[in-house]
Amino acid sequence: MTNSITIFPYQPFEIASGITLLNFQNKDEFSQLIFRIHNLKKHVTLTDDTNRIMHFYTNHDNPLEENIKDIELIGNLNNFDINSATQLKIILKRIVADSVASKDQIESINSELNNLIFDAITQYTVPLNLDFYANFEKILKAKGIFIDTSIWQNYCDKLMDVISFYAEFSSKKMLLLYGIERLLNLSQLNELDNYIKSVNLSVVSLESYPMILKEDGLNAKVYSIDNDHVRFDY
Repeated sequence: MTNSITIFPYQPFEIASGITLLNFQNKDEFSQLIFRIHNLKKHVTLTDDTNRIMHFYTNHDNPLEENIKDIELIGNLNNFDINSATQLKIILKRIVADSVASKDQIESINSELNNLIFDAITQYTVPLNLDFYANFEKILKAKGIFIDTSIWQNYCDKLMDVISFYAEFSSKKMLLLYGIERLLNLSQLNELDNYIKSVNLSVVSLESYPMILKEDGLNAKVYSIDNDHVRFDY
């Protein structure tokens, strides 16, 4: 799978499956890109804004058609909450869709539980009641399902689960972060690159660090733009 990103005034950046590092060594240029991405994420900048300098293309049948819904603007990995209400809602809906065979059995057991709870709450003078019609999704939500982050030992573990989440529970084609090069060592970057390729996703990280040559042994694709705005593809 090959996607592309355009950032004015540069030629398009081809984005294949795996990790791509976009390294803007000029701090001002890097800062402006991050600022613009956050405005796009917060909808301060609209997707049809003619002043946008950064565009994402993921439609192989129509390479000039932009579908921003294919992109997840994650940003800073530190600030990403994998157990946010939004993420968990996506997980619950998918579990419901994939559990047709066991849905009737679970709701039957829930009906028995409702009767027991009803008997327990009707002994009081205050007229207590309960939701007898809670559907499968509400039952799952009540069970407090979450992604177990206690097993994470480092940023590699966190990013692996973030990628797994989007691979399993969404139709996103490209994840956009920044600064992962500072959080991961060479071995971790290569391990993640292999995994991301296996699930046919693209992960793009905007970076800003001094660079002369691509690090020896790094499998990820690297685009580096120096302080004079000269581009190097590795």
